[in-house]
Amino acid sequence: MPHCISLNSQNTYEIRIHGQPDDSWREWFGDAQIKVATPNDTMQATTFTDVVMDQAGLVGLIRRLHGLGILLLSVRLVE
Repeated sequence: MPHCISLNSQNTYEIRIHGQPDDSWREWFGDAQIKVATPNDTMQATTFTDVVMDQAGLVGLIRRLHGLGILLLSVRLVE
């Protein structure tokens, strides 16, 4: 059965950013798993998996990252 998504539904996301955040950021992503990788020799990326929040929370998180000058690489809905 397909997952029903709405503005108020709690959904699971995968979020990738450029660089590696410090530990104070961990609470922003709830109980998400964090993986830091260097896919090539020039760019380090951090992936947060199992980020669970509604649309308002997701938009707020993206705005917070933007306000800090963090480069957002991707946001993906995990079904």
